[in-house]
Amino acid sequence: MNGKIHLYLITFNCALVHHDAATLSSHLLSGLESPSPKPDLVVLSLQEIAPLPTAFLGGPALTGYFETFSTAVRSATRKQLGEDYALVARSNVGLTGIMVFARSPARVGEVRYAGVGVGLWEMGNKGGVGVKIYYSAMGGDIDGDSDGETVEINFLAVHLSPGEKDVHLRNENWGSIVRGLVFGIVGKGDAAPGIGSASTESLISPQPDPATYSGLYSPTAHLFVLGDLNYRTADSRPVGPEFIVFPQPDDPPSSNKHYSNLLEHDQLTLQREANKTLHGLEEAPITFPPTYKYHISKTSSDDHSWNWTPFRWPSWTDRILYLPSGNLRVHRYTSIQEIKSSDHRPVVAHISIPAQPLNASDGWRVRPPYQPDFKGWRSARDAARRREVVVGYLAYLFGTWAGWGVLAAIIAGGFGGWWVLRELIVRRV
Repeated sequence: MNGKIHLYLITFNCALVHHDAATLSSHLLSGLESPSPKPDLVVLSLQEIAPLPTAFLGGPALTGYFETFSTAVRSATRKQLGEDYALVARSNVGLTGIMVFARSPARVGEVRYAGVGVGLWEMGNKGGVGVKIYYSAMGGDIDGDSDGETVEINFLAVHLSPGEKDVHLRNENWGSIVRGLVFGIVGKGDAAPGIGSASTESLISPQPDPATYSGLYSPTAHLFVLGDLNYRTADSRPVGPEFIVFPQPDDPPSSNKHYSNLLEHDQLTLQREANKTLHGLEEAPITFPPTYKYHISKTSSDDHSWNWTPFRWPSWTDRILYLPSGNLRVHRYTSIQEIKSSDHRPVVAHISIPAQPLNASDGWRVRPPYQPDFKGWRSARDAARRREVVVGYLAYLFGTWAGWGVLAAIIAGGFGGWWVLRELIVRRV
């Protein structure tokens, strides 16, 4: 297909655990339309990528969690596409991460990062992390040799507040993300881990003039939002034996138990239609079962049943949306039921966009729902990042076996020092 940039987008709530790279690689690309051109960019949105102490502190331990997905993507693309995709962008805000792989990394020019936390004290237990890619497209076939124009694409990985009743809080989260997310950090290399951290500052090139800062909505950028948005299919938890009506694979479409009936109560659709969240964004029709909440340890090895937890209504918390533009096409939108190592199922979308720059003169790109805070975003994120480090150390010391070992060593060392000092004082006397 000529004149198109093909995107393969993946969102996955990792449930704070390590995953098997071999299992991931076997299924990650199953959402590609077949037959279809190879994707030019593969984008991963990862929520709850690692336990809180690891995610907040960052460093080599967190890198190991990212490496699992790097290994999976590279293995999958080599085996199934015959291509060696390169990691061109990686970042995280707390527990939410984003990764971008390119089929032709030379086509990726400047990369800009942005991030904001919407958890307690604006920390990154919830929030969004964005990557802006400047992609050099061809004038004709994307595999051609002549240079084309630069296409600007914004990707946002996001994780909003949980809970059935907290619809208004998720809507407020979205407003906070649009206000606080400013593409003002220029990447250098493949990663800018921890927006607002000291490690980020060491990896960035000289910063652009503030006049060139841009927000999530931009007249010249395509926009894709992918993540655990946490909107549910009910405003309260199941009561008593209500779980017996949860959908199963063998329910026919005509059955009252078929999962399509739950879509009528989908909070995200209702809130979008009321213009209260994800303003202007659209979503392809959902034709796959709910992606949350499954048992992890009790999931069967076959596909003959969906093992729901009985205290949450099955919901489509994991979504991929886009801001419409001319000739954008969704080739496939589905979930990956075969990856069962989380209480969520990954959701994937194969989308193509024109290999031409955008320059909107009207609509949400020109008049965003909230104005970005171009002056205060950096100081706000830096302050939140300092709080994350403090909380990360405390969570490590008091919430992990290794931390308890450190505390025990400190206490033992302190007691030993006190005993030696006491003996010296006694003997001197």
